[in-house]
Amino acid sequence: MKGLNIIILGPQGSGKGTQARLLAEKFNLEHFEIGDMLREIAAGSSEFSKKVDKTINQQGKLVPYAWIIKMLKLRVQSLSANQGIIFDGSPRRLPEAKNLEKMLNNLGRKIDYVFIVNINEKESLKRLAIRMTCNACNQPFIIGKNVKKGQKKCPLCRGPLYVRKDDTPERIVMRLNIYKKETLPVINYFKKKKQLIEINGEQSVEKVKEDILKNIKN
Repeated sequence: MKGLNIIILGPQGSGKGTQARLLAEKFNLEHFEIGDMLREIAAGSSEFSKKVDKTINQQGKLVPYAWIIKMLKLRVQSLSANQGIIFDGSPRRLPEAKNLEKMLNNLGRKIDYVFIVNINEKESLKRLAIRMTCNACNQPFIIGKNVKKGQKKCPLCRGPLYVRKDDTPERIVMRLNIYKKETLPVINYFKKKKQLIEINGEQSVEKVKEDILKNIKN
């Protein structure tokens, strides 16, 4: 039996990464976290790494979608045909969405579910202003909710916690504006195709997970 291929989208701070990890664990999916992949590349010393670092960390922009598709194609090709995948944070632009569909179809795959975890802009800004991320397992945490103020170690793996470079107020607003401009057309695209499943992200992690699972037939 072939594994599921799921896309999960949402504005910054929506908790889509947390839900992607939970789904990956439940359905044994390969978790493609695009932001983490790019940050890993940006931390390198190659010329390409420097380009990625400049684009995402210094300019706060999206990298060219062709880079994303090329990176994803290599990752997908390395998996067995029956291995399911969850795409976390991709596609973020309409051409990227169409090229991702085409690439998957060419590799004998199809997109089974597209989820959008919705939160309003005020909630997004509030969450990101008090967010920390584990440098080891990449799990995000909200100060005062699942980590204490001043806490330095991840409660899951004991890795070091840090504030992401793009979690400054200016960068957060910039990223939300990019989301509205670039990613909303992707959401509308999947909505027109009747593939989009909307989830209220302003609930507990468990309730969001429950709402997502209600829609998955496996």
